[in-house]
Amino acid sequence: MAGLRRVDPALLAICAFVAVAGIWNTLRYPPGLGYDAIAHMAYASGLVPGGHLPPSTGPLATEYYTPPGYYALAGSADWIAHKLGASTYASFRAGMGLNALFLLATVVLVWCIARDLWPERRRIRIAATLFTALAPVAAKTASMFHPEPLALALATLALWLVVRAFRDARYAIPLGLALGAAQLVRASTLWTVAVVLLALAVGRRFRLLAIVLALAVVVPLPWYVHQEIRYGGDPVFPRPATTLARVGANPVAKPKPLWDRQPLRFYFDPGIPDVITKPYSPAFGSTSSGLAIPITYDELWGDYEGVWAWKANHLDAQPSSGAHAELTIQSVVGLLPTLIAVVGWLVLLRSSLRRPDRLAIALLPLVGLLGYVYFTTSYPTPGGDVLKATYMLTTLGGWAVGFAYGLDRLRGRWWTVTVALLAVCALADLPYLFYF
Repeated sequence: MAGLRRVDPALLAICAFVAVAGIWNTLRYPPGLGYDAIAHMAYASGLVPGGHLPPSTGPLATEYYTPPGYYALAGSADWIAHKLGASTYASFRAGMGLNALFLLATVVLVWCIARDLWPERRRIRIAATLFTALAPVAAKTASMFHPEPLALALATLALWLVVRAFRDARYAIPLGLALGAAQLVRASTLWTVAVVLLALAVGRRFRLLAIVLALAVVVPLPWYVHQEIRYGGDPVFPRPATTLARVGANPVAKPKPLWDRQPLRFYFDPGIPDVITKPYSPAFGSTSSGLAIPITYDELWGDYEGVWAWKANHLDAQPSSGAHAELTIQSVVGLLPTLIAVVGWLVLLRSSLRRPDRLAIALLPLVGLLGYVYFTTSYPTPGGDVLKATYMLTTLGGWAVGFAYGLDRLRGRWWTVTVALLAVCALADLPYLFYF
């Protein structure tokens, strides 16, 4: 009890909210509704107890390139739940429940990062933690049977450990282990590996760098060797980098140079006004004619793919009038926190050039964004389903700290008015964090 009394009441309140939302969504959200849910569940049930990795061909081949870390944990939880009497379908909620815990851990870790970097600025850690807890993409993904929340938790753990490692060399080993374990969950954590190693190099912590690099390579090495032996080529993402051309009525895989796979407007067009008035698929069309910014934004704050607030049962599905209004509100709600997060991140990036202990956190949003652009350009699909903010979820800790840093830079009336507007946005956002 004495330990609980020392914990900041604000952190306890935020954690209680995340826990309640996590329990609600775990019990309510259909296991098969999330992104590639059937393939994810098949991976986990095949791995535990069967020990089988997914095939690279056929209807369940969408995740054969994904490391087995999450599936080993979720499959074990599902197997135990099934042995305790849950039906095969209901047992998958055990794996979903783990994701609720991973999001809760991420919330605590973001608090710890902000506390260690700015111990005298309580409102920075409150703002960063709230941003993490209220991000729709995090709550939505954590409700699914999906590996990304574990990748987020491990990436955020690495960000906290690198802050600690700059002050205490004993954190080098857990930092290297965290980076290695993260790669056994999702390839997107490589962005975190890159920024951590760069921060240590810039900070001239070369001994720490050697230890962290060795562990970050050795821990996931068996998986990369397996992928190289089995598929050859790229052991991280062994899929051909092609774009889909249309010949007559049929899409045909046709290799193109990377710079020629999308028009310039794909990268820079904000999609106004559809980004607000029609924030759902298929409003922006296919990837070849779609736009990266509005689709990603609407997946970040809303439900472009129709797996949360509305149910896209076929390609021409449209949300109901009520769901349409809710999605529009979400698009508006996200404008202010997105602006503050971007501006705050830029200011944080500038200040981190003099503070290497902040550099990994400040660089992660940039490197993650570049990696996301490369991925979506290299592996386009007709439905645009690679344009998901989920693929940048591991950068959430960096964006949350940037948001809090930017908000903290405001003073006087500007701060008061902005916080009041953010409170209204948060109240509008609250119902969206629960699946109904």
